[in-house]
Amino acid sequence: MTHADQKHYDADEPVRGLPARLPKGEGLLWQGSPRWFDLARRCFHLQGIAIYFAVMLSWNVVSALYDGQTALDVARSLVVFAGVSAFVMVVVAVLSWAIARTTVYSITTRRVVIRAGVAMPKTVNLPFARLDRADVKLTASGAGDIVLTPLPEDRIAYLVLWPHLKAFQLSHVRPMLRSIPDAAGVAQILGTAMEAELARLDVALTTGPALIDPAQPIGSNNPPRSPVRPARAGQAPAAA
Repeated sequence: MTHADQKHYDADEPVRGLPARLPKGEGLLWQGSPRWFDLARRCFHLQGIAIYFAVMLSWNVVSALYDGQTALDVARSLVVFAGVSAFVMVVVAVLSWAIARTTVYSITTRRVVIRAGVAMPKTVNLPFARLDRADVKLTASGAGDIVLTPLPEDRIAYLVLWPHLKAFQLSHVRPMLRSIPDAAGVAQILGTAMEAELARLDVALTTGPALIDPAQPIGSNNPPRSPVRPARAGQAPAAA
């Protein structure tokens, strides 16, 4: 069973993007959402779709003229094809906007929380203690993606997080904070928080006080069933 806690989202969330109030001693460091246009362009390849339709439209026009069709027939075909192309691109844009509007990424002093889902919102809780590493990929605009790698033994369902994950990695799902503004600054916040939390866990495991397991759901006050094990490689995000 994965330590990344997955819950259905309650519309009456006490804190935006979180299914419950944070436990005592845990603070909220940052919240954000994807830029919908960057999401459409980089995740759903809206620009590539537009180029494809433009090429196909030009090819249809040239083929029709070469086959001797009248200008009226060419115009009719052009209108139909342009309408279908526009409809597909509008669907992609609206989907990207809806995903961006309903997604909230949160970084606390102990975890990353992803609240996402248009039709059936849910929350995925990713404690720093269960992350192997984090990496950031920047774009020219300053936006970018932060990729989180859980420990090898942890598993997250692909469909639960889509599209907030690294594509085509079904065997070991890697969650992502997609198309976030100022990704470099957010990566710095995340890296500092991960280092501080892993250092705290190292001290706690050495001195042996009772801990609330950060792998438990947010708001849980249950004592851990076993000692919290820090991540094997909890390094700060580095630009790809």
